[in-house]
This record gives sequence, C-alpha cells and structure tokens, in this order.
Amino acid sequence: RSAFGFNFSPRYRFSNQLSFSYGFNFNKNFNEEGYTTEDNNIPVFGRRDRKTFNNTISTKYNFSVKSSLSLTFRHNWSDVRYQAQFYDLGSNGYLVPNSFNENQDINFNSWNIDLNYFWQFAPGSQLIAFYRNSIFSVNENTGQDFFSNLDNLFNEPKQHIFSLRLVYFIDYNKAKNIF
Repeated sequence: RSAFGFNFSPRYRFSNQLSFSYGFNFNKNFNEEGYTTEDNNIPVFGRRDRKTFNNTISTKYNFSVKSSLSLTFRHNWSDVRYQAQFYDLGSNGYLVPNSFNENQDINFNSWNIDLNYFWQFAPGSQLIAFYRNSIFSVNENTGQDFFSNLDNLFNEPKQHIFSLRLVYFIDYNKAKNIF
C-alpha cells in the first residue's frame, strides 16, 4: 500500500477582534486493506483506493475578551473504490480470497455550517448558543468530480440543530454559608 497527501491552512488576523482561516486537506491511499461488510456474519475485507478531501473556512469575531461569535463551514468528502477481489480473515491473521462480489464502493459526504456565540458573564460561568445546518450523504456514486459531487450533496435533506448551554459556577465555600 502507499499514500500521499498535503495540507494547506493559511490564517489571517485582520485585527484583535476579527480573524479568518481556511484549511484544505487532501489524502490519497492506494491498495489499502479494510473492512467492507459482513457476509453470513463473517467479516469481509477488501483492497481499496481512497481519496479524502476536507475543506474548512472559519471566521471569528471577538466582541470583548468575554464574548465572541464564530462561523465555520466544513465539507468532508471521501471516495472509496474497492478492487474486484474480497477476502476473509484467516485463522493465521492473513487475508484469504473469497467469492464475495457485491459492490462495496462508498461515496461519503458531510457538510456543516456552525454558528457559535460564547459569553462568559461571570468567572467560570458561560452562556453558549450554537446553531448547525448539516447535510449528510452515503451512497455508491464513486468517481464523480468535485462539483458534481457537491451538487448531488445539496439535493439531500438538511438537518438543523440549535443548542443553548448555560454553565454557572457555584463557589462551594460561599454557598455553604447560605445554608
């Protein structure tokens, strides 16, 4: 097996309040072994070629040292293509060819947009508001170019998540005197 990859991640700070970063990561693996599925409750392995792209764009604005707003876009895409021969795990730990022949190719995508507000309103106490818009896709449509893959991803249903978290620090030494 062999692999190569690269990472590109520039960051720019416009001021003490505003910063921006972009991250791109690409990995390509050839002829690696991996678990595919189960056939009659027996694990099936295969040799595969896998390429993975990760794109991240983030920006953060600090209103003060105790309050900030951040926005992050993330896209993760993995394209996995299995070779025609599949394997069982032999008793000696080596892979033994088998007759399994179902398509196990995988096209995996996840897309997230995160908006996060953080406020430290007292020492050790925080209010965190979080919103996520996400899209997720797993199918067998391997071999697509980047933009065709992205078009297909945006046809999937979107999921919206909102979370509000309040953390309040109670000083035990002061609280025990109240009771």
